[in-house]
Amino acid sequence: MSGGGGGASELTGGEGQGYWAIVWVQLKKDMAGMMGLCVAALLFFTAVGAPLIANDRPIVCSYKGNISAPAMVSYVDTWVPWRSLQFQLKSFKVGDTLPLGDHYEELEGLTWLEADETEAMDWAVWPPIPWSPNQFDKNALKERPSDAHWLGTDNQGRDVLARMVHGTVVAMLVGIISMSIAGSIGITLGLIAGYFGGWIDIILSRITEIVMCFPRFFLVIAVIAFLPPSIVNIMLVIGFLGWTGIFRLVRGETLVCRSLDYVQAARAMGLPTHRILFKHIMPNAVSPVFVAVPFGIAAAVLMETSLSFLGFGDPAAPSWGEIVSQGRTYVSQGLWHLTIFPGIAIFVTLTSFNLFGQGLRDAMDPKLRQ
Repeated sequence: MSGGGGGASELTGGEGQGYWAIVWVQLKKDMAGMMGLCVAALLFFTAVGAPLIANDRPIVCSYKGNISAPAMVSYVDTWVPWRSLQFQLKSFKVGDTLPLGDHYEELEGLTWLEADETEAMDWAVWPPIPWSPNQFDKNALKERPSDAHWLGTDNQGRDVLARMVHGTVVAMLVGIISMSIAGSIGITLGLIAGYFGGWIDIILSRITEIVMCFPRFFLVIAVIAFLPPSIVNIMLVIGFLGWTGIFRLVRGETLVCRSLDYVQAARAMGLPTHRILFKHIMPNAVSPVFVAVPFGIAAAVLMETSLSFLGFGDPAAPSWGEIVSQGRTYVSQGLWHLTIFPGIAIFVTLTSFNLFGQGLRDAMDPKLRQ
């Protein structure tokens, strides 16, 4: 009898385990899914630490006896894609925004790689890649990989590795923010359509089908063509056009949940509709959305790189697609590094998120649990 009980415990993931604990146990058994999760996490942390990995400013330094962190100001510029807000932040003194010291303006005036650092600073901790993504090295135009530039430079002398590191920020911002917008719209409309039904469901379903009929990529290009080139516009357009799949998933789950006993009991108790939707139905209807999110992030990254490759992206943003687009002009000159390395980054990113999404889907499917 004890042996039979142990087998049942293994099938259900163990006594007392919650749903997500069981999903995590199942996901850990999927080597490809865990590999995708690890690579996706590495990309995320690379994006978070990009200003500390590739920068022409020290992470921490001592200047005239004062400790400053010039690279921390780049954090704001890197993670805030709104141009006007960037200019606003740059007009403020560092002391008004971040506690980085009182001598940043003097430090900012230095050209780090050309000035005598031993005279300018007492000591400094430099990033592993001492180049910023938009820093020009006039003495290293279209240079192949070397000790000074590990992955070479482009036609303007910008370090390819630094641009790829900061390109991770662009990819993660576009993927996460666009999916956040798409998820918010899809979940809200799906709950409304599935719960109320009737003419509300018919109208929302027909609108969804109309949006799905148009080729998404060409629809995004058509909208982007009338907007200024900006990463913000790309994120907004992808988010506002990518909610249809999430809508259908949440609507289907809501149709099932609204007829269950706990929803009927909540109605009988006279609870407000918004509380029934968002507190009782939504937690049980959004599980499929967690599977759709990794696939959606991969699709958003692919769309952003494609738009940048075609010239619809922000020319000032270090996008992987922009680097590949620039490199195709110089392939005949032997500058293979401008296309190979960002191409590998795009491939690894898309593959990792797709593998993670597939592993999460298998882990959440009770029919596939062992």
